[in-house]
Amino acid sequence: MFKKFVSISLATLLAFNLSACASKDISKNQKKSSSQNQSSSDDNYSDCESIDFSNVSYSDYGGFNGITFDVPDFLEHTSDSSDGNKVEFFTANKSCYMSVEYAGKVSDFKSVYDKDLANSENVGFNVFEDYEYRISGDDGKTVYYKCSIIFEGVDGYYLQNLLMVYPKKYEKEFDPIVTRVYHSFVKFAGPDKSLEEERNSSSLPKPDGKDKIISISDEDEVTFLGNYDKNKKYDIDYCSVVGKDVYATDSTYDHFGYNQLNLYGCSLKYPDFLRFIMVPDAKYGIVFNDNEYMNNLTDSPNVELNVISTFNLDPDSYTNASEYAAKHLNDTNNLSNVQREISGNYIYSIDSVSEPNRVISFSIDYIDEDEENHVTFHVSPEYYNRNKDTFLDIFEVMKKSFNHEDNFEK
Repeated sequence: MFKKFVSISLATLLAFNLSACASKDISKNQKKSSSQNQSSSDDNYSDCESIDFSNVSYSDYGGFNGITFDVPDFLEHTSDSSDGNKVEFFTANKSCYMSVEYAGKVSDFKSVYDKDLANSENVGFNVFEDYEYRISGDDGKTVYYKCSIIFEGVDGYYLQNLLMVYPKKYEKEFDPIVTRVYHSFVKFAGPDKSLEEERNSSSLPKPDGKDKIISISDEDEVTFLGNYDKNKKYDIDYCSVVGKDVYATDSTYDHFGYNQLNLYGCSLKYPDFLRFIMVPDAKYGIVFNDNEYMNNLTDSPNVELNVISTFNLDPDSYTNASEYAAKHLNDTNNLSNVQREISGNYIYSIDSVSEPNRVISFSIDYIDEDEENHVTFHVSPEYYNRNKDTFLDIFEVMKKSFNHEDNFEK
């Protein structure tokens, strides 16, 4: 049954195999011979007629040679190649087909495209970009759509090929399906951000016992300014971090020190196992995550630090900490208070938060009629229970070091 389908699914299927596996020397004469021998099965569209195109769902086919992609629910996974480098999906009567094939390392992606295009028939659309190309066409009965991408590995770029074949009669219905599958596939094209981060982190200055200083812009750009000199005037864009491990390259939960964050309106010390991740779009705060998460050792952050300063914004309508606490900190639907202290304009809290994720939340809030500063230090319950005394000590250091004034370079 499979061999019969290969003979009817156009020269395009064979042309795709040519681009995917250079060792397969399939000529156009062979492809024409195959198409001439096709049977009346070309007109067997009963499986397409049974598809509810208005309600197609998708499954995520994961872990295929470094990528994942979406598969529409009317296609069944029917075969893998013997080497595990190709997966194929069909409809019941095999009038629709999809495959994804890993073709190995490539050095000249443009040559792969040129060869594939030359061996493709009835081409109606083709486009080449730096990390992907697409070729599609039809013979009046059957449409083919090919997309090939290259993605970065540790020692170069590797080729993955997507092919979809379906009846011309249902081209309009397949348009959104092909688009969905394409976008799920092509997102892996190009450089690997995690490899880029790994390369960047390997070139970062390592702790040497001396204080360093970095400047962070409101566009998330980090600039290393060298060894910190308290007598030197620094040109700081948005905020600065001073400490012995400003990039969180060497610190762990068991072995860490403290960096000092200096942000317009406030400053504080925080544990140096936290790494800068972003400045929120509102541009009046900063976010840090634990370095285990940033190094992809855990699926979600175990520790997160958020610092918000409204020093440059219009103040809220609260004049003191008690008024703010009465309005914002008495919501018990997803909050279970462990400890709260109100001292002048300061609120120090430890809460167990249930939504949207379960965390132990340490917070410092400074409220006056001119400004608000908010510090939240979220810890997963597992990490908190395992290191309770450590996190309580960290919170005490943060409380003592927190300064709401505009001591930008302190």
